[in-house]
Amino acid sequence: MLRRLAVTMLMVLAFATPAMADATEDAHALGEAFGKALADCDQSGIELLYEGDAVAIFPGLGDEAKGKEAIGKMAIAICKSGTNKQVSSDARSVGGDYIMNVGRWEQATTGPDGKPATLIIRTTELLHKGADGKWRYLVDHASIGLPPPPPAPKVATR
Repeated sequence: MLRRLAVTMLMVLAFATPAMADATEDAHALGEAFGKALADCDQSGIELLYEGDAVAIFPGLGDEAKGKEAIGKMAIAICKSGTNKQVSSDARSVGGDYIMNVGRWEQATTGPDGKPATLIIRTTELLHKGADGKWRYLVDHASIGLPPPPPAPKVATR
């Protein structure tokens, strides 16, 4: 009984690991294509990476769009604000034609003080594989974490 369980577990791991690796590779490749289109300020290239009824929420108040054309317009504003680099993808297959991805990006920009700054952008994405075999974003939600709180003031001791 224990032997059969061990063999079954090994088989599950053997088949699951490549599927998870492929999901991460597919998600990373889509992210790289997005990063290139964004760097080139290529609105039509960005739109090709989204489903027609996709939804995107980017950092910033009111930065929400539905439909690939609206998302393309919203993304163009970002391409003009600095360079973006994908740092990581952690994807999970959630069905044959869907992948959930959690990623991190770095955006080089200018801070409020005029000095260079790097923002860490977190993403949660739902990717869909279309009938043509291409992966596209269906949901793209990006956010910027809050800065760490300032250190507590030192209290004088007597």
